[in-house]
Amino acid sequence: MPRPQVAIRLTPELMDKLNSYVECTGTSKTEVIVGALAQYLNCTESMPFSQRVTDLERRVEELEELVKK
Repeated sequence: MPRPQVAIRLTPELMDKLNSYVECTGTSKTEVIVGALAQYLNCTESMPFSQRVTDLERRVEELEELVKK
């Protein structure tokens, strides 16, 4: 089943930041926007896989720092 599409309007500044982010990370604009929206709406099961992995890695690092103390 195809995924629904949504059109949005961004400020030029936000679009520039989005473009810079996807260039630096190699992710797609769709992946970034879907991940941000899923996080904002607290439905992390809808987050793209790569963002879930990145989030888990960050949380593991935080836990490792706490264990070291």
